[in-house]
Amino acid sequence: MEEIAGTSPELDDVVLQLLTPRIGRSAPSAIEWEHRELMETRGGEVAVWHSGNGPAVLLVHGWSSTHTDMDAFVGPLLELGYRVVTLDLPAHGASAGATATMAEVSAAIAGVGARFGPLKGLVAHSFGCPSSATAIADGLAVERAVLVASPAYYEQFVRATAASAGVDPLELIGAFAARGVDVAALSLPKTAAALTVPALIFHSADDRVVDIRYGEAVAAAWPGSTFVPLAGLGHSRILRDPGVVRRAADFIAGRGA
Repeated sequence: MEEIAGTSPELDDVVLQLLTPRIGRSAPSAIEWEHRELMETRGGEVAVWHSGNGPAVLLVHGWSSTHTDMDAFVGPLLELGYRVVTLDLPAHGASAGATATMAEVSAAIAGVGARFGPLKGLVAHSFGCPSSATAIADGLAVERAVLVASPAYYEQFVRATAASAGVDPLELIGAFAARGVDVAALSLPKTAAALTVPALIFHSADDRVVDIRYGEAVAAAWPGSTFVPLAGLGHSRILRDPGVVRRAADFIAGRGA
């Protein structure tokens, strides 16, 4: 990342840290996908997997992970007769790039969704939730959305990172602004308030990555959404919980909230 006039190398390093996924070893996928391809989007070239026929459901993973995080949803959705589509977000897994902004991630989601859409449903986890909501707000056609362990305010994340890095939070916010990123505007509750897509929102009270209060804030702002508080499922185990997976699939199929 090149240095931007008016910012310090130290601030540039922190910005780079925030925009660079740190992907550990992903669990191998147990899914035998029918198709895998590389797709060019406005957010960059991304790897896409899909299986099945019928209306499409898009699965969106979170930051510093890959599409394999969403494996548990694939079988139940295929059984319901849907085409299941997933991707590695920009700068993640098999997709191109080393850094990614929320705008690039949202553009990639929108591109893949438009290619296979209109979408019957979308299931997103963590950072994938605000990115997907932005894509929907920008025109991605989705009938129903499921959000799991969703954050709410990017500015709070940036401020927390500034504190841990020992830099001034306002200066860090300014460094993002110098790159055309208004972190205060990256608010999922603000985006959600204008959406009309029915949403089902899961969050576990023991989530140590994203506090359940953020999921509650998103649900309170999203018209007509249903919030499902849970316990004992953390930030990642929630994706493999049979009850969560089944309820999400039933919701997309129109079998209640």
